[in-house]
Amino acid sequence: MITQSYRIWFSQRNGSTLLSLALERTGVAGKPKELFNIAEDETMRAHYQVDSFDALKDKLWSLGSTPNGVMAVKHSLHTSHYAKIMSELKELKQTTSLGDELIWEELFPNCKHIFMTRRNKLRQSVSWWKAINDGVWHRKKAEDTANENNLIDKYNANALNHLLLETVLRECSIQEYFAKYKIKPLTIVYEDFVLDYESTIRRVLDFIGIDHSELELEAPPLHKTATDFSEGWVNQFRGDLQEGWDKVIW
Repeated sequence: MITQSYRIWFSQRNGSTLLSLALERTGVAGKPKELFNIAEDETMRAHYQVDSFDALKDKLWSLGSTPNGVMAVKHSLHTSHYAKIMSELKELKQTTSLGDELIWEELFPNCKHIFMTRRNKLRQSVSWWKAINDGVWHRKKAEDTANENNLIDKYNANALNHLLLETVLRECSIQEYFAKYKIKPLTIVYEDFVLDYESTIRRVLDFIGIDHSELELEAPPLHKTATDFSEGWVNQFRGDLQEGWDKVIW
């Protein structure tokens, strides 16, 4: 049995759930889940009912690994939340001297890193705001969609601008982390991923070090949530962002 781990770094609405589900469905690439996504007033100890670093590690591996010994986790990087999690991990490890990445290496040995990104951040922010308002974060069938008439009065340029900035800042934070610890991730671009689904999954498996020569991949488990209505918001938002500009960029 191999002992291999990897972490998927993501921000909202960039295809991380599609990638995670696809990898989990192979049965050999771990089960990438947001294992550190706990309530602000909760601790890892309480959430997982553990009282030591080793017990937490065992619990996480039981939740995120496949029988062949591959472990996966997906997470973003929020400074306040990250600091809270890291503080508890160091407390459980009973250390103040180990650097952050050394703590992570204790949890996830032989770890590789996958960075999810989306080129069009404006469309990403629109997708995020739309999901917040209609509750449709994922579509398992092409025909599954919310009643978009309920969204007509939900357009909010200020909210969209906040999400646009937050998306950029999240990625900057992740990239800063990679630079600090000299991490060279495999970068998966959402727009390329949806156009070349199977090749992307196989590229990830190659990166992790998993033989997929005899593996048959299932069809994508999710469909796009973007609609003509979404595109209307995109056009309205890009107009609002450039209002009064002498030279329109897009």
